[in-house]
Amino acid sequence: MKLEAYYKYVYSSDKRKLVQKQIINIVKKRRKSLPIEDVRKLMTSLKQDFVNSHVKVGRGTLFNVLREHQMLTLRKNSNSRTTNSHHRFYKYNNFIKDLKITRPNQV
Repeated sequence: MKLEAYYKYVYSSDKRKLVQKQIINIVKKRRKSLPIEDVRKLMTSLKQDFVNSHVKVGRGTLFNVLREHQMLTLRKNSNSRTTNSHHRFYKYNNFIKDLKITRPNQV
């Protein structure tokens, strides 16, 4: 590895870490008031804050930074449970299971 490439890597990684710190600080301020806000909504609401702090952040970058710092919100299950098997009504046995049907209207 050339020396120039090494210093370029070190400079870019330091710059990336600084940008990540700025993003995390901006998001933490917003999450104090709205803790469960989605990343896409954060992107639109914090767009002006990112411009003011001179940070170029896209949706993918914001997702990656928040995932790296365990700041993504968990999605709630939107499906509701509709079956109640433990109800108070009697459940009848299946009498026709072993019955041999030999004529019409037998069941």
